[in-house]
Amino acid sequence: MSIQRPSKKSAPLDGSWKTKVVVPRFRAAPPKNQNRQYSRAVISELCNRSGAKGQEVDAPIKGTADSESSDGTFAIFHPSLAERLRLVAAWGDFSLAWSIGVQEGLSYFGNRHAMLGFAKKWGNVYVLADPLGPPEVIGQLLDAFLQIYPKACFVQCQKTTAAMLEERGFYINEMGVDTHLDLTEYNFSGKQKESFRYAANWLKRRGFRVVEDQTTESSRQAAADISTAWRATRTVKRREVAFLNRPLDLDQEWNRTETTDRVRKFYLADANDKPVAFVFFDPIFEFEKVIGYVTSFKRRQPDAPANAELGITKHAIEIFQSENIRSLNLGLSPLAEIENLDFRKNPFLHFTFRYLYGSSLFNRFVYSLKGHAEFKQKFRGETEKVYFASRTIVNDLRLFGLLKLCRVI
Repeated sequence: MSIQRPSKKSAPLDGSWKTKVVVPRFRAAPPKNQNRQYSRAVISELCNRSGAKGQEVDAPIKGTADSESSDGTFAIFHPSLAERLRLVAAWGDFSLAWSIGVQEGLSYFGNRHAMLGFAKKWGNVYVLADPLGPPEVIGQLLDAFLQIYPKACFVQCQKTTAAMLEERGFYINEMGVDTHLDLTEYNFSGKQKESFRYAANWLKRRGFRVVEDQTTESSRQAAADISTAWRATRTVKRREVAFLNRPLDLDQEWNRTETTDRVRKFYLADANDKPVAFVFFDPIFEFEKVIGYVTSFKRRQPDAPANAELGITKHAIEIFQSENIRSLNLGLSPLAEIENLDFRKNPFLHFTFRYLYGSSLFNRFVYSLKGHAEFKQKFRGETEKVYFASRTIVNDLRLFGLLKLCRVI
């Protein structure tokens, strides 16, 4: 593998040249995760679709992603929103896939067949979640990226990506769990889910109702008012958190045709039809079909009922089940259930993550880690570990940079 850079004589004075990584020809190893092994015919079709439109990338595309042994050329590139969403629709079967596609401020590395999203802070590079692309080219994509950014961190990646990174010399540490509900079997019966039935009945008796509203200007204004009031009660008051939680962009949610109808928006309205709380859900895809959703935003007015989120989510789950949606992801519970039994861990991070989760000062003044976990535990879903990957043993500045990137500090 080699990095191609223009000579100083030929490089433009404005510094606009782009670094290109050329991956040599080799046979890709079969993916470890059998659930993501797709037929070559389907992969070929999806790759052809993903390159239909969009801005021209900086690196030429050599071969196709479904070829048995292809020359792949990857580079930092600038895909359009439509091109990013094509990759999300083809390969976005995890919680942060939609965020990778739509979140402002991310940079992208890859080509029109596969990409990953990343951001920089204080000289550190942070990759968000997992790459998007056919399983057999992900190893090539990672190798090409690490040629340019060998000290990059990977944040909230899944076990399959973590295993590939461990083979490339990374320490792998659990950074929390993502909670999943199987909607094909999920129900609200039993004592453990009594709080959901109580919340729905309590709201109904007092004239509250849950409505879904995707595009009206009144719902946009309601979301803005609720968000402003809600943020005033938070530890982080003056700004939207970012990166691991995409910031709420009202212009994007309402005015962009590529995204407006994909994000599901449910509101709790009082007896006077005034919205007092909302929960939004981002889509999760499989072969360009929506097969699930993940909770992206849940906010309420300070004087709204305390069980508003439970009532809205129960209603949304019942709607999704009527549409034959297979799953609902509740998102990350940061630093919860840290065990580190599966990979070579960084012992310093292991101690730091467990300490922060149990710290009352951190939970009170920085971020309510336990509050997030306790709310999601009420749903009695299945949890899946997610991981932080770094090649270095000392990560103090990287962790502070990550908190700053997330706008938590």
